[in-house]
Amino acid sequence: MTAELDNVLQKIAELTTAVKENKGTQELDKDALIADLSALIDQKNAAQQPERHGDPVEVPAIDKAVSQYKGKYARELRDMVKDGAHKSGSYSLKPEDLLMAKMILDKANAIKQSGSVLAGSDKLQPTSQDLNEAVKAMTADGALTGDDIVPTGMASSLWADFFTASRIAADLNVTPMPTDPFDLPLNLGDVTWIKGTQNTAATSTDVATAKSTLTATEQICEVDWSYSLDEDAVLAIMPALRARIGISGAEQMDAFCLNADSTATSTGNINLDDSTPASTAYYLTVGQDGIRHLPLVDNTSSTGSAVGAAISDTYMVAGIGYLGKYGLEYSNCRIVPDIATYVTMLGMTNIATFDKYGPNATIITGELAKYRGIPVIPSASMPLTEADGKCSVTAGSNTKGGMVLYNKTGWQVGYRRGLTIEVDRLIQKRSLVMVVSFRIAIAAYGTRSSAKHTAILYNVTV
Repeated sequence: MTAELDNVLQKIAELTTAVKENKGTQELDKDALIADLSALIDQKNAAQQPERHGDPVEVPAIDKAVSQYKGKYARELRDMVKDGAHKSGSYSLKPEDLLMAKMILDKANAIKQSGSVLAGSDKLQPTSQDLNEAVKAMTADGALTGDDIVPTGMASSLWADFFTASRIAADLNVTPMPTDPFDLPLNLGDVTWIKGTQNTAATSTDVATAKSTLTATEQICEVDWSYSLDEDAVLAIMPALRARIGISGAEQMDAFCLNADSTATSTGNINLDDSTPASTAYYLTVGQDGIRHLPLVDNTSSTGSAVGAAISDTYMVAGIGYLGKYGLEYSNCRIVPDIATYVTMLGMTNIATFDKYGPNATIITGELAKYRGIPVIPSASMPLTEADGKCSVTAGSNTKGGMVLYNKTGWQVGYRRGLTIEVDRLIQKRSLVMVVSFRIAIAAYGTRSSAKHTAILYNVTV
């Protein structure tokens, strides 16, 4: 465990202890507690991201190339070969950062050379020979010059960071999608057991089969750059940009899994129940709906309202009860509350926070507590809602907390396309645009209208 992660866990423990010693959040600054916990969870995920040694090329070839490089980035390259990154305090420069910086600078210069006269382009300098040679060294044989290595170098690195920081999507069963849509064969139906008789053949069972379909929905973010670029400045911000995209991408994967809903009308979408969602709303799935939708809409027998009360053991036990037999496998069950609800849960006697079972315990990514043996994974992607568990267009109406409870074997996540990074010119803003995208799908096992592997508690006072 790194010192940074140890420090973050200690701060979470102190926050938890403060709430427990106060026996709840009464007389405490609840908004500050929620904000502090959200920030600590982000810091915890960032600290847990592993350094990948030697990415994205083979070490022996790099050793030879780097030893011959004598430019301004010599120290950085040696550290990258040795430790996977050049570190200075919290600053961590990786090979993919050099590649992306070169890609952006080369794109800007190509636009300038095409004759475009734009604000800031007069200050743009060509990519330095030092950076060109550094990128060439990191590609070992010099065959790649940055543009073509980025999708396989930086993209694969960021994609791994997404899964490292994800609390929900990375915890579910993952299926690559060879086609879109892709039919998943589901678990076979129940077989029939009978008493056997010697020398008598057993009665055969026609086993029912079922399938579910994964249909991918694209998720996109955009970063704009001025044409007035300086090489040192670009390199300085690349690690921070990479880290921000990694954490943001993980949150986006989780948000889609929780909130996906195909309803595009003026009422009915669980994320915007009283208005028509924008056509670009991330949650507008072209495939199956997500985790919250199943108990809120598809099978409301797995739904419980706290009727405006605070969270309590009574409601928590009822929520687990909705899962039926699926709630017995504690190792596969998950409880995902919003941050505000989690803060109120800290005062419950049956919540065992990690300060009780120890930060060195084998825990899943994002888990900060257990309730009766079931991992609790607070998520910023789980929204505050109105009393019916759905979100209103009026932000001030979304004041109620809640949580989903599910058996993770009841869900499947698919990826038709991993991370793609593209850089091009944005004429309207006279700048460069970097577009990061991936295609994700989620599907529930079984018939959604009768599925019992997922439940929800809502209308919780926080």
